[in-house]
Amino acid sequence: MKTKAIALLVMTIALGVGVASAQSTAPMNFRTPFAFTVGDQLLPAGAYTVQVVSVTGTLLFSKPDGTASGFISSLPLQKTEFENRSKLVFHRYGSSYYLSEIWTTGYRTGRTIMQHPSELKLAKNIGEPQHVTLYVEAPGR
Repeated sequence: MKTKAIALLVMTIALGVGVASAQSTAPMNFRTPFAFTVGDQLLPAGAYTVQVVSVTGTLLFSKPDGTASGFISSLPLQKTEFENRSKLVFHRYGSSYYLSEIWTTGYRTGRTIMQHPSELKLAKNIGEPQHVTLYVEAPGR
């Protein structure tokens, strides 16, 4: 029994490392025309860099001038097809935007952010969100 439990744990860790290594860890630069919420942090409109900073999928958001930053845990997502453009997907409730997903060009895997209690409260009061997609241009375009 103990051997089966250890084997299952090793397989789970190997699968997690395989998924993590199949995801882009390169920083993604983007600019939003609106303020948005990541977890419980409201980040102002502007330019940002987001990058995976841990094997568990912690994301770091930072502004080039260092005036705003935030950490948030994320979970892997997978599609059957490769992404042809990098993008961020937001949930919009009125004038409030919550980051939901991040996808990188050339990968079938992305990251999703769990809904924060404040977003769940808005969803309960307002209903289903609008999905807003922000496409990210590749460097040099």
